[in-house]
Amino acid sequence: MKEKEDYNYSNKIMASFGARELFHQWVFAAFGFSVFFFYENVIGLPSLTAALAFVLYSIWNAVNDPFLGWLIEKINMPWENKNYKRFPWIIIAVPPFLLSYLLIYMVPTEWYATPSLAVQNQWLIFAWYLGTLCFYDTMVTLYEVNHTALYIDKFRNQSERRTTQGYGTILGILGLALAAIIPPIFIGDNTLIPAGYKTAAWVTLGGGVLLFLFVIPGIYEDDKLKKYYQQRKDLEGKVELEPFIKSTLNIFREKRFRLKITHFFGYQVGGVMIQTSALYISTYILGMGADGITLLLGAMLLGALISVPVWTKLSHKVNNNRKLGIYGCSLLFITFLPLIFLSTLIGWIIAMIAFGIGIGANWFIDPPLMGDVLDDITVRTGKTQYSTFYGIQALIIKIGQTFIAVTIGLSHALTGYDEGAATQTPLALFGIRIHTAIVPAILMLITLLIFWKYYDLTPNMVSENKRKLKDMKL
Repeated sequence: MKEKEDYNYSNKIMASFGARELFHQWVFAAFGFSVFFFYENVIGLPSLTAALAFVLYSIWNAVNDPFLGWLIEKINMPWENKNYKRFPWIIIAVPPFLLSYLLIYMVPTEWYATPSLAVQNQWLIFAWYLGTLCFYDTMVTLYEVNHTALYIDKFRNQSERRTTQGYGTILGILGLALAAIIPPIFIGDNTLIPAGYKTAAWVTLGGGVLLFLFVIPGIYEDDKLKKYYQQRKDLEGKVELEPFIKSTLNIFREKRFRLKITHFFGYQVGGVMIQTSALYISTYILGMGADGITLLLGAMLLGALISVPVWTKLSHKVNNNRKLGIYGCSLLFITFLPLIFLSTLIGWIIAMIAFGIGIGANWFIDPPLMGDVLDDITVRTGKTQYSTFYGIQALIIKIGQTFIAVTIGLSHALTGYDEGAATQTPLALFGIRIHTAIVPAILMLITLLIFWKYYDLTPNMVSENKRKLKDMKL
């Protein structure tokens, strides 16, 4: 059931919107590469204590992320009277978002200048870690909920969504590449010296400001979008949002949304686990320091980059987002397997190119999948309160980060990992492989089978939902 769909926006606007992937991968990847390694090995926080901070952080997320998504839909800001909705929120969120990232690395030096001081001030360091993580999370959620909801509002048809995400995937790969190359330069060969991480954090903040400038034209709510907002208001009338707890429970009752975020959780944990483990692999398995990150992640990004045009073309030809999601997850699972055994740089580079092809598929197909699910919910409920759903998805991202931190903490605690040591025992090296490949491969297989078995939005159903949305003038 294919039909020609006219684009409402130019390629420049779609590319600018896609540049949000460039911006946030630049920051998120830098965070993923270094934050746990920094607190565990550079500052000297014990593995399980560092993991505990992420557990408490996830409790904060469990309330903060859904609540912010709900609150954004609940309150009526002054700019909504002029039919702005998402753009002002994004502009407000970005400066404190970047500042909060910097603060994570600005632990007072006098707290950990010597190993004995780090032990003495362990809980002060823990409090700084947890507090800055929660501040960072709040600002990230405020930014992400509005930006991702704007994707559904602004790009209304399948072809436009896929093309926009095609740009986004390529630019996201570029952002990840920049994060893998530039900040590690300032960390240097000795990954156990704290000053380099603080300099790298300043560089990430400054680069984030510059990269966000490319995003502004794409996220601006123009007259065309304002007209759509007004039309939606006229059709929906004043829709009272349910109370927070009831609204959240109703979201979790949506079977297709649950399956979508299950798929999302699997590949997100897999992709970010590699990023978080990169310093451990480079430092202890390959013995290369921070330079190894550039080679490993560069190989992954090369694979993702060369695959994006293929996935984009295939998506238009197959016209089946469910099938593309299954292909991507299957490939990603297979490429985890050799990472359990590899020990040479060449072997890792080849395996990471293959891994990048799989991760590229999932990066590409995720937003169109979410669009299908939210369109389906809108048809059945008549509501377009997307922020509440993206608040839950933001929570899933943070739960994934906590899952990664706990996995690393337990792997290290159970295998005798020595925090801050120059070398590790063979058992501790196996612990690194546990959190790099074994656990994410198992998780990837489980989430893939659940999604394949139960997710049932077929191309015919998606097409019928598009027709109904047109009839509803939504």
